[in-house]
Amino acid sequence: MRRFSAFAPFLVLAAACNTGNTDTADLTLNQDLATVAADAAAQDVELMRGPGGPLGMRLPADPSKFECTGSTREGLTVERSCVYKDAGGAVQAGYDANTTASVTVHAKVDGMVDRGHWGGEIHRVRDFTVSGLAGAETQITWNGTGSGTASGVHPTRQGTSVTYSMTENQTVANVVIPVPRTETSWPLSGTITSDLTAKKGDSTTVRNAVITFNGTQFATVTVNGDTFQFDLAGRGRAHHGGGHP
Repeated sequence: MRRFSAFAPFLVLAAACNTGNTDTADLTLNQDLATVAADAAAQDVELMRGPGGPLGMRLPADPSKFECTGSTREGLTVERSCVYKDAGGAVQAGYDANTTASVTVHAKVDGMVDRGHWGGEIHRVRDFTVSGLAGAETQITWNGTGSGTASGVHPTRQGTSVTYSMTENQTVANVVIPVPRTETSWPLSGTITSDLTAKKGDSTTVRNAVITFNGTQFATVTVNGDTFQFDLAGRGRAHHGGGHP
């Protein structure tokens, strides 16, 4: 959660009212929301046992077991719980590297963040199912859903502050992550789709963002037809067009 930039889009909403340039304002807004969605996806990749990214929670991924431990760091708390099943769908008492075929993971991330230029409270919930675990696997596949909220205050250059809020609903579809976990085991394929609703006062903006993985740390993000690139390991904004950020 180290770079959760959920409140940046609202600054663009204000700019759109002042410039009168609808196309430019929409593109910038889409870029900000692409950054929000991709930043969340980078955090999810770590929860899905991919390389550590902006979440920065340093969650373990021991290949001999499937951890469901939690973590607290930098004001954020991660809680995880798991249900293990064999190939026939029977629930197991614990993880078995040879016979556990799938695991359902319930994860929550809560806490306060202070980034200097903005701060606020976040709450995120994820429900994942990972399959392909039985035996000596070389890759695993994740599916699931998620939701989240964020609220906070952004100081303005005029010395005042603006309060923002945001909600997200997410679908994870066939995200394939290679095994074992390494610094470069980025998702090989799959998508994460997010429906985002951003509010500032009486203004509401709704966008759909689709993150597509390709085996590298650079994911493609499409927001209402505009395409961006995002570095899953970086700390920058989504980059419009082709090429790496």
